[in-house]
Amino acid sequence: MMMTKHNYMSELERLLVKVPEQQRREWLFDYYSHFQQAEENGQSEHEAALELGDPRQIASELLLGYKVQRAEAVKSFGNTSKAVLATVSLGFFNIVFVLGPYVAAVGVLIALWATTLALGLAGVTTVLESMWSGMFTLTQAASIGLICIGLGILLGVGVNALTKGFFAATIKYLKFNTKIIRGKKQ
Repeated sequence: MMMTKHNYMSELERLLVKVPEQQRREWLFDYYSHFQQAEENGQSEHEAALELGDPRQIASELLLGYKVQRAEAVKSFGNTSKAVLATVSLGFFNIVFVLGPYVAAVGVLIALWATTLALGLAGVTTVLESMWSGMFTLTQAASIGLICIGLGILLGVGVNALTKGFFAATIKYLKFNTKIIRGKKQ
């Protein structure tokens, strides 16, 4: 099928509809400019479209860059996960080297946060249990409770730092991966 400027740009715009309008307009302007320059150089719209490549691939790469920037600007689990999923959509290699390690690391972080919460709850419940059943004296329960809560707090501080470092490293890797996908040098 002969790809015209209108068809190409309509497809690209449709694929980028989730991006804020200002950003989308900037990107589309670049592609409109390419078609205009190609026309000035005597190329057909079809040749210009072939030179640009598949609009779906271009949209995927643009969306990846956008989602990585958002994850870097607003650090959250949701934004980072969206950037990871955008990276995965670009090929099998990324399923193995991005999604797999990301899911495994998130699983470890969830387990560490659950352990932190469990230590805090164990400290509180030990004290409460000693008041109701008397298995421990109040002094023993308070000691065990303070130890558990203290360990929970220490672990929480460490896991918090680990979580922040993990998301920062993930974004750094996604940016590196994006450069490789786009064929840029580091």
